[in-house]
Amino acid sequence: MYKDKILNLLRSSHSTFLSGEELARKTGISRTMVWKYIKSLEQEGFEIEAVPSQGYRIVVSPDRLRQPDIKKGLKTKRIGREIILLPEIHSTNAFAMERANEGAYEGIVVIAELQTKGRGRLGRTWISPPGNIYCSIVVRPQIPLHKAPLVTLMGAVAVAATVKQACGLNAGIKWPNDILLSGKKVCGLLTEMSAEQDRIRHIVLGIGINVNMHLDALPAEVRMQTTTLAAETGCSIDRTMLVRELLRSMDARYLDFLHDPASMLDEWRKLNVTTGRRVVVSGAGETLSGTARDIDNEGRLVLMLDDGARRTVAAGDVTIMKE
Repeated sequence: MYKDKILNLLRSSHSTFLSGEELARKTGISRTMVWKYIKSLEQEGFEIEAVPSQGYRIVVSPDRLRQPDIKKGLKTKRIGREIILLPEIHSTNAFAMERANEGAYEGIVVIAELQTKGRGRLGRTWISPPGNIYCSIVVRPQIPLHKAPLVTLMGAVAVAATVKQACGLNAGIKWPNDILLSGKKVCGLLTEMSAEQDRIRHIVLGIGINVNMHLDALPAEVRMQTTTLAAETGCSIDRTMLVRELLRSMDARYLDFLHDPASMLDEWRKLNVTTGRRVVVSGAGETLSGTARDIDNEGRLVLMLDDGARRTVAAGDVTIMKE
């Protein structure tokens, strides 16, 4: 608490020196304790200049997420009521699933600076270098089991809206869970669920957004199909601001979704880059070629195959063919 107060005072000084005496008076602690908290902030990566008879000022702030910064002014109703922020974790989704199985309430958010065993769809590895956002959200929607895939579409709409609001970029959604900028992937979503025969226990919505990472941290075959928000805007992105906007966007759309699960389908259709295109869909032991016509009311992709047959696909990898 005191460390956060000191940090806020230094930030609000706009690089003007604040004396140890003034910091002690405003926080109600001793100057010795002020010095200890200053050292703790330096260990977090803050570069703080200390000048005798003048005091302290922040010279450089690290690109590091801090829970108090994220929660400041957040004001969400469900998503983000509790935020667990970790420097490193095997997988935010696996951690969130563990918490959900233990009874964690709806809206808990797990965020990590780095994942060592990040997971993608179909059991793939999600490469997770520093500088990005790795986030998992626990929800417990009271909806029919067959409507669960709509949670992924809702999440994709929320991410695309976040990118627009925070960065001014028009993102597109490739069914079912990829967010694209300039035709390249900037975000992926992974939805995992625990359910009984007739009801959903909980869903964990995992979100990985490429923000400030260097693309050379990725293998060459992945790099060619990937972009970052920093690359698209030409400048470093404030990740705290981005996380805060993401949680606000997710909260608003999730509440709309609970009121009317089909409410976000029209918004998804406006953002999608899949329907109307020739695609190849692989998964479930088969590969289908044809034209993506629409998504149905349960979030499944409707295909018109090359032989004229109509197929509905619940899951799979989509490759959009060049025209």
